[in-house]
Amino acid sequence: MALLEVQKLTKDFGGLRAINALDFTLKEGEIVGLIGPNGSGKTTLFNLITGLLPVTEGHIFFKENRYDLVHLKPHQITALGIARTFQNQRLFNKMTVLENVLVGFHCRTRSGIWGSILRTPATRREQKEVKEKAARLLEIFGTRLIDKRNDPAWTLSYANRRRLEIARALATYPTLLLLDEPAAGMNPQESRELMSDIKKIRDHGITILLIEHDMTIVKGICEHVIALDHGVKIAEGVFEEVRRNEKVIEAYLGRRAGLGKDA
Repeated sequence: MALLEVQKLTKDFGGLRAINALDFTLKEGEIVGLIGPNGSGKTTLFNLITGLLPVTEGHIFFKENRYDLVHLKPHQITALGIARTFQNQRLFNKMTVLENVLVGFHCRTRSGIWGSILRTPATRREQKEVKEKAARLLEIFGTRLIDKRNDPAWTLSYANRRRLEIARALATYPTLLLLDEPAAGMNPQESRELMSDIKKIRDHGITILLIEHDMTIVKGICEHVIALDHGVKIAEGVFEEVRRNEKVIEAYLGRRAGLGKDA
């Protein structure tokens, strides 16, 4: 079943068209790779889906109820079940690993400001439950995060800080998780471990759309690949089909390098 359906999505920045009449569909349970050279519109697309940027034209339908996300604010989109990470680290570095994940639960908790101030029994019970849930999210990544739950986030290795960002996104209980270059800056061993982590998250029933420049990761975990160039979808399909597409080769390498064309 279609979880997300993008129809004729367009985004203009003044005279620049960053996304141009884009159409695609995500099915439940997929891991889909979004590829394309720098400036092709990948992160802009994430910002449109999550409501961080207004849509110029088009629609983004979500779930079987077909909620049109273009009419919603970011916190409403999060509440519906879409979470994301960013290219650049956005952790609270002086807070502990566990506290960073607890921040993500904010949209799913019921206690208001007075419950927090008065420390009512209901509030205390909820806080205990949330801490237990946060610990279980950290355990998705084995011992890498759970053993450091009380350490400041800044003390983590780079790869584990990326994992912590994913754990915090998972705390919103998403149906769809958007990962923006999750393996950026990782060495090959860390990238292989991340691939296993992402598959494990999908096995928990979460659909994943990821932006990634490392084609080893795209090939290794993505059942479906969408290629963009200058905001236009130039190819879509399984990895090998997209990799051999002439337009994709030209977008990455230039026309003169694309399959010897015009060389």
